[in-house]
Amino acid sequence: MNFSDNPAASGSAYFKTFKIFVFVVGFILASFYLLSSILLPVIISFTLYALIQPFTNYLVRKDFNHSLAIIFILILMLVFSILAISFALPQLLSQVTILKSKLPVIFNQFEHFLTIYSQKLGNFIGVDFNVSDILVSLLSQSSSLGNTLLVTISEQVFAITLSLILVPLLTYFILKDFKSLRNKMMNWLPNPSFELGWLIYYRVTSQLQLYIRGVMIQSFIMAVVASFGFYIIGLDIPVLIGSLAGLLNLIPYIGPLISILLAVLVASAMTPFDPSIIYMAVAVIIAAQVIDNIVVIPSVIANAVDLHPVLVIVGILIFGNLFGTIGVILAIPAMATAKIIYINLYADIYNASQNKYS
Repeated sequence: MNFSDNPAASGSAYFKTFKIFVFVVGFILASFYLLSSILLPVIISFTLYALIQPFTNYLVRKDFNHSLAIIFILILMLVFSILAISFALPQLLSQVTILKSKLPVIFNQFEHFLTIYSQKLGNFIGVDFNVSDILVSLLSQSSSLGNTLLVTISEQVFAITLSLILVPLLTYFILKDFKSLRNKMMNWLPNPSFELGWLIYYRVTSQLQLYIRGVMIQSFIMAVVASFGFYIIGLDIPVLIGSLAGLLNLIPYIGPLISILLAVLVASAMTPFDPSIIYMAVAVIIAAQVIDNIVVIPSVIANAVDLHPVLVIVGILIFGNLFGTIGVILAIPAMATAKIIYINLYADIYNASQNKYS
């Protein structure tokens, strides 16, 4: 459809769509902000719903009872999670211990690096950088932040425990009753908006399910490739740094840069110091990103979202500022959802306006 065929209808549609869109997005953001304390278990539960639903639907088609199919899949996931944790946790804990012991060396290498390059930069622009004072200030702030973080974590133990209990229960009831709740909510829509509501719902859920499954597979592949690459080049704590690289890959553009920084810091702390390890660690992340962009993204995430890189970065910064770490992860699916809502609202309002002005 060419929206420029009728300028009057197009202008009216833009104005009406913008008003409705701002109201809907504002309401959603305000709800997220007010409910931020319970947002994490809800998000985890809906993510599990998106991952588990195809398997429960398959079992139901094979004449399984719906509730029993859900319980069976949840038990399988629980057993798999326990086995995976029992295998991976000791390795990760040992690597965290190694990393903790190397933190002073990493800091010294980082200070040495900053001193050399700040002097070069200072000589170039004619400004004297006192790296030691800057680092002392950062360390004091980090210490204060660490103490605050420890207090916050201790205060949130109950909330975390409650979330661990809530997630399986929420996931079960979402899998069991989501369709009936969805149908009731759709029936609240007025008749003129009923079909549009279903169209937007179908397109949003289809895109989000593709995206969630895609990024889960993408992060896992990234973690495996990076861990294997770090192990091959002889980097210390390869599984931990590789796993972090997989998790950080959830944050587009920014995540891989943080992964490179982590790998460089760990490589710098190795004794005896070998500069080639730093270059190889960076090469591993770059190679993993090449595999990700050439193989993984076209295979598992293609067409899940279609957003401009600048919009993605700005959205990550805004959502991160509003909702913290959860906001950074939610930024892309939230913007993709907003785009679908806007496009479909505009198309519907444009058609109505075109009939009015024709």
